[in-house]
Amino acid sequence: MALTVGTPPLAADRAQAPDPGPTREPDTARHGPNRRLGILAIIVSATAMGAAGLFSRMATPSGAVIGESLTLGRMLVGAVGTFAVLALAGRLGQLRRVRLSPSVVLGGVFLGLSLATYLSATVLTDLSRAVVLHYIGPVLATVLARVLLKERPGRVDVLSLGIGSIGMVLAAGLLTSGAGSSQPPEQETLGTILGVISGACYAVALLCYRYRTDMPADVRSFWNFVFGALGTGAMVAVTRPDLSGMTTQNWAWAGAFFLICGLLALGLLVLAGKHLRAAELSGLSYWEVVVAIGIGAAAFGEGISPVAAVGAALIVVAMVPMLARRQPGRGRRRRRA
Repeated sequence: MALTVGTPPLAADRAQAPDPGPTREPDTARHGPNRRLGILAIIVSATAMGAAGLFSRMATPSGAVIGESLTLGRMLVGAVGTFAVLALAGRLGQLRRVRLSPSVVLGGVFLGLSLATYLSATVLTDLSRAVVLHYIGPVLATVLARVLLKERPGRVDVLSLGIGSIGMVLAAGLLTSGAGSSQPPEQETLGTILGVISGACYAVALLCYRYRTDMPADVRSFWNFVFGALGTGAMVAVTRPDLSGMTTQNWAWAGAFFLICGLLALGLLVLAGKHLRAAELSGLSYWEVVVAIGIGAAAFGEGISPVAAVGAALIVVAMVPMLARRQPGRGRRRRRA
């Protein structure tokens, strides 16, 4: 398999194919990754994720910080929705037959922690800054995948990641000492800290997705949501966010957030993780930054400086080589045919 050939995963995470049966989904170990499907999945996922700041702000009462509660709802709705999809497809037996492992558990837990801290950061600081700090995760995940999984990024990957990373720094205004921020300094500092934490947790989650690529995407999504809910539920138990100010309008936005940024976006993120290498997943997921910047400007009047505009343009430029690359081995298969 192109994604993990020659990579020694942890003993507890060695690939175990699902039991054979008429409803078993073909796994990537047998059929190879579908890069086109992975690209489509990450682009749609990143677009929906880029709207998370809009939904979370509209769902949050004035003066409140309820990122943990919103993420818990996001995970619970995702788990119920994925369970329903499995039931309708007659695939509930897969939940029993497919082996769980530490990477599956940790992937869900750290994703939940990452998204909870990210949502709180979007309320406390500008959307562009919050999303860029969150996307420290893919860069760190690429480095960890190189060290732990021996995934070697190609020259195009390195070039694209480098350009995209520079674009993110410029887009977030990290080189302008917070100029143009619309938030008070105290909130800005706390939001920055939470953004960094969200990025670190996101890196661990993405790395975990590179293990157990044999697991069907819908099954992995279900367990991802379940363990994400458990991790976020622990945060809610500790922080006890105040939901008393939630209005009907807040709950309506929250419901849309659970479906669009939860069931849709996170389910597709898991699917993309099955079919793309860490470097590709990182580079293409930067699209979320461009979406968040545009939403911040259009919905909340957050200014886009010339430097930020250049940063957003660099992110788009960095995506082009990855989108243009052909499916590995495709030409060889055609010649053999």
